[in-house]
Amino acid sequence: MGHNRRMPFSTEANDRPVVPARDRVPAWQTRALGRSLEAARARSVEQMERFLQAARSLADETGSAAFTVPQVAARAGLSLKTFYRCFRGKDDLLLALLEDDSRIGAGLLSAAVEEHREPVARLRAYVDGIFSMVALAGAVGYAGVLVREHRRLSEDYPEELRGALAPMVDLLSREITRAADAGLVRRDDAARDAQTIFGLLLSAIHDVTMGRADPLELAPYVWGFCWAGLHGEPRGEGPHRTVVASLGETPVTE
Repeated sequence: MGHNRRMPFSTEANDRPVVPARDRVPAWQTRALGRSLEAARARSVEQMERFLQAARSLADETGSAAFTVPQVAARAGLSLKTFYRCFRGKDDLLLALLEDDSRIGAGLLSAAVEEHREPVARLRAYVDGIFSMVALAGAVGYAGVLVREHRRLSEDYPEELRGALAPMVDLLSREITRAADAGLVRRDDAARDAQTIFGLLLSAIHDVTMGRADPLELAPYVWGFCWAGLHGEPRGEGPHRTVVASLGETPVTE
């Protein structure tokens, strides 16, 4: 009667196109495809883990990352074709190895940190934990590989490397923030402080792997250095009101 009427179930009424029944994917096909993709994903993950373990084993045995992709594939018992389906190349594999070990390391450090309640004790547990892991029997050679490869990869893959190490650096950043919230360290840039301290820890670990320092002797020195930096006065501000009764112990407030 002069009005525009919309037919029920029309595309205009529902604002979306109607898919003809003959073009719809049957539900059973969707379910079957999902199971197939899930199985393929699980198989790919298992293969990638075998390659990581092979690389870790070769690095641990030789104290070097001089192994080749064919050697990794042979140690993993998989083909080169399968390797290149999982990784773009050796550097991609090493980045994955660093990320996997960073995740494992963060889990170990988190457990050590959670044994303490006081923010400063938690921070020290993180630093001490790094050196304790390096002090484990047989760990120095493999740690040396990781530190040397970190330095090399940082030049060509800075963003990828930052993401790979995020689990350990983010844990440290959270603990610095906790101490800042408690008024025990200066409130500045926790993420940047964590990156800086982690870089210092890697340099110290490099000295250990080169035989220039003992990890358990170096740990208290590095902690003292880090604590002094975190506890110091921010530029442009007045005297900090927190003092330390003795290095490494919980600070007291004047």
